[in-house]
Amino acid sequence: MQFAHLGCAYAHTAFGVERPRVGILTIGSEPGKGNKLVRRATELLAATADDSQGMDFQGNIEGHDLLERRVDVVVTDGHTGNVALKSVEGTATFAMQAFREALTSSAAAKVGAFLQRRALRELRDRLDSETYGGAALLGLNGTVVIAHGDSRAWGVARACGLAHDLAVGRIGERIRRRVHHRPPKWLHRLAQSEER
Repeated sequence: MQFAHLGCAYAHTAFGVERPRVGILTIGSEPGKGNKLVRRATELLAATADDSQGMDFQGNIEGHDLLERRVDVVVTDGHTGNVALKSVEGTATFAMQAFREALTSSAAAKVGAFLQRRALRELRDRLDSETYGGAALLGLNGTVVIAHGDSRAWGVARACGLAHDLAVGRIGERIRRRVHHRPPKWLHRLAQSEER
């Protein structure tokens, strides 16, 4: 639940999403799917959705929903999230490699690729994790960006740029203020549920 609120605060503060759509990544979109942690988080978020200003809880989502922009914030545990990210990145790398092979397979394909080079460059940049550099690590008293262990110079530079933008925009401080100003109803319900 805290991850959901941190993600919403980040989406709102960094990207201007007024009411971020939130989904929990699990093995099925039907209610009741997932392990005990996922089911409990779903219960808490569903129970407090009406009280949570600035959050639109969508329920469970599956892996195929990650790229469909069905939600703005995906909530998951670290292990599952890392596997999902690596799977998406691997799929994008595979697709780009196959695309490159198809575009260089014949003279006609090469001419077509040449004529579409700008659009193809834009597509490559959208699918390349190096373009994004890294991801903000939320919930800390400072600005931290995590990049891939195998990042190249471009990815490291982009991660540094993201860290700079986060620090200059005082994103961490703005998120902290937003999270601390949550309505007391959901905080009270969360405290009660943790006591049980």
